[in-house]
Amino acid sequence: MEEEEEEILFYRKEQTGDGLGNKLKRIVTSSALFVIAFILSNLLLQTLIAEISRGFKYTVKFSYNIVTVLPWDYHYWSRARILLIYLISPVLCLIIGLFIYNFLRVYSNWANVVRLFLFWFAVVLVNMVLAQILISPLGTPDNRNNGLYQTFAVVGAWLWINPAIMVMAAIVSLVTSLLSGLVIRDEVMRYSFSRTLINNKKGMDSVVFQVYIMPVLLGILPIMSLCTPINFFPTLMEIVNLAIISIGIFMMNSIGQAEVRCNKDDVLNHIPFFEAVTCALIWMGVYFFLKK
Repeated sequence: MEEEEEEILFYRKEQTGDGLGNKLKRIVTSSALFVIAFILSNLLLQTLIAEISRGFKYTVKFSYNIVTVLPWDYHYWSRARILLIYLISPVLCLIIGLFIYNFLRVYSNWANVVRLFLFWFAVVLVNMVLAQILISPLGTPDNRNNGLYQTFAVVGAWLWINPAIMVMAAIVSLVTSLLSGLVIRDEVMRYSFSRTLINNKKGMDSVVFQVYIMPVLLGILPIMSLCTPINFFPTLMEIVNLAIISIGIFMMNSIGQAEVRCNKDDVLNHIPFFEAVTCALIWMGVYFFLKK
């Protein structure tokens, strides 16, 4: 009986306020956390590639957008090193993202701004890897300056993987992105704060727009402004892949009502001063010191 009581949904019986002002505060809070998570996820991947490469005594040119490992002459490389640098790095990012999400799934009895940041960090890490797989069929060593010759594309070229297999992997990535939206829907609903918002599809869609869709749209400008011409398209594909994930979330809203445990507080309904300042500092740090 006690176990059943623990599973009761914890929501306010009445909405604390879903007016325009409150919606804007939730959107801006989630937007700042999304931009921070997106920047840090890209830095994590580039840092892993750089540090593993330095371990093999390669010359590394590090930037936020892309890491260049020299020399390019194939005599200095081997398949084992390619796998360790360009396959292990994104796989580690994927594992970290999945670990964080599983942590959130296990510890489901709390909801605050930190939890939302961890959620965004897990989503963008997994999304980044899926996007890298998605664009991998387009990357070739013949054109290293178009930004597409990264991670899985490098591995595919060195291991002489059939292009048809690379295309199939890209299709699997698309399907996985769609399915991941089904999986994370309940986590998004955790910030609904009001029972009335999740009793019907319209209410659930409203939560998705406030917590997920609008933050991604608002985050496009600061994120894309950090891009160089080389990395513009890969970054754009990461954004597109986030949109594909959102399709899965809306599909899940159409299937049935959300069943989640949630904190009673409207945790995103505050003026996000700390989040905005942190986001601005990280963005400026990348722009002035790492953007090349």
